[in-house]
Order: sequence, then C-alpha cells, then structure tokens
Amino acid sequence: MNIADQLVNDGILDQDQAQRVNVFERDKPMSVHWELKTILYLGILLFMAGLGILVYLNIDTIGHTAIIAAISLGCAACFYYGFKHRKPYTNQEVKYESPIFDYVVLLGCLLFGVLIGYMQYQYTVFGMHYGIATLFPALVFLGTAYVFDHKGILSLGITGFAAWAGISVTPMHLLENNDFSNTDIIWTSVVVGGILAAFSKLTDIKDIKKHFGFTYNNFAANILFISLLAGLFDEGYMSFVYFLLISALVFYYIRYAIVEKSFLFLLLSVIYGYIALTYAFFYLLIEIGNELSFMLGLFYVIASCAAIVLFFIYYKRILGIKK
Repeated sequence: MNIADQLVNDGILDQDQAQRVNVFERDKPMSVHWELKTILYLGILLFMAGLGILVYLNIDTIGHTAIIAAISLGCAACFYYGFKHRKPYTNQEVKYESPIFDYVVLLGCLLFGVLIGYMQYQYTVFGMHYGIATLFPALVFLGTAYVFDHKGILSLGITGFAAWAGISVTPMHLLENNDFSNTDIIWTSVVVGGILAAFSKLTDIKDIKKHFGFTYNNFAANILFISLLAGLFDEGYMSFVYFLLISALVFYYIRYAIVEKSFLFLLLSVIYGYIALTYAFFYLLIEIGNELSFMLGLFYVIASCAAIVLFFIYYKRILGIKK
C-alpha cells in the first residue's frame, strides 16, 4: 500500500485525489543531477589518468614538443570556452546554467598543472627553484577560482599553496607524509592553517565570495588541529601551550559551526577537542599514578561515552537548527 492509498484509508484524500497523486508520482521526472556530476568528474579523472599513461608509454615516440603542444592546446581550448561563457565577476556566488562549464574549466586547470610540471621536469624552466614551480600554478589556480567562481579549483590552489609551504593537506597525507616530530613542520602547518582561516574571515567581513569560506576553513581546521595535536603529543615543554591553542581553536570552530549551521565543523571541533582532552587527562593521571587515577580514568571513559550519545541527540539544538 502506497502513501496515497493510506491517506484514502485515513479519510484524508478521496479516490480522485489519490489517483491524481499516483499519476503524478508515476510520471514525474527523475533527477539524475548527482549521477551526471559523478560521471563528469570520473570522466575528467579517467582522462587525466589516460593522458598520463599515454605520455609515459609513448614519450620516446611522440616527442616532448608534441606532448607539450597537445597539452597546451587542450588547456587553451578549455580556458577559451571558460572565458567565452563566463559571467561578469561579482563578489556574490555565481551560478552557471551549463552543466559542463565547471568541468571544462577544472580540466583546463588540471592540464595547466600537468603542463607546468612536465616543463619543469623536462626543461627545468624555473631552474632549481622548485618552490616557484609549485607556487606559480597555485596562484594561477587561486585567481582562476575567483574569476570562474569554482570551489574545486580553489581547492587545487590551496593544495598547491600548502605544498609550496612544505606540507600535504589532505587529512591522511597530513598523518602519513609529514614528519610532525619536526617542530618546523608543525609551526609551518600552523602558519598555513592560520593564513587560510584568517583570509576566510577577512573575505567574510569584506563580503567577498563568502561561500568560499567552507573550503578555506575545511582545509584550515584539519591542518591546524592535526599540527597542534602533533605538538601536544610531542610531550615537550610546549605541550601546555599546544593544549591551550587547541582549546581556543575548538571554541572558534564551534562558534563558526553555530553561525554557519554546519554539522561538519561542529563534529571536527568535538572530535579533535575530545582527542586533545583525553590525551591531556590521561597524561595527568599517569603522572599521578595511584588508585584514584584508575577510578577517575574509568569514570572519564563512561562519562565521555554518555556525552557522545547526548551530542548526537542534541546537536541540532547546539546548532540552532529547527526540527
């Protein structure tokens, strides 16, 4: 029994109304928006992967000049399409009617990145200044993101900027590829995350592409929290300072989550804050080292489990979201 028939049984609809509801439900168009977006993204990824494999397998027969020319033409064609169809710049969010516009511009930026990387590898166009080879496309991506109002390209630019600074920015790469026992890496990460968060706040105040704030803060929060936790785990004399910084960051992003009604940033703040608090609490208990410490630790585990359950029950109230 479908919903319409149930409503008829409850006396809410008559048979004629139920029939019209059933006809509407049967004949209404089905949205394939996200399916198409997924296919387009996969198409771009497969194209770039195929291009890389083709170049790798045939580099001796195709020739460097031909490869560079082909990549340049593809990149130029994508940007020509983008500039031809782009809307005038505005500080507000810009929506494009064409379903392929974002993907063509994204493909152009990816090809540009491949072109710069290939030319640097083969001809060292930037000499031994590898930082410039990373920073230059990152700046191009950041500028392009604002010109075409593209969050995906903005992510490329932020990733390139962080790579120029010497860190990897995805959460897994942050944990796997960076030596956080090195204090320089920790503070470099803190500076990069701080710059991203501060720039997001500045553009929010100036009302410049405020919708980019989620992307900036998504990178900034993960970089800052992970780097500060690494400093906390280092167990040096600065551990207390790192704990205070994490506490301040948790407070900042909880407020940000409430303002933006964002469950993601609330969850990130709670998870990272819980890790820091748990580490600091048990570190102190180990230092005390008596039976009372064991009881307090057991009570903390039970209380924190209850707090997690309550968090998922009442998170909408915290964010001010009406049911």
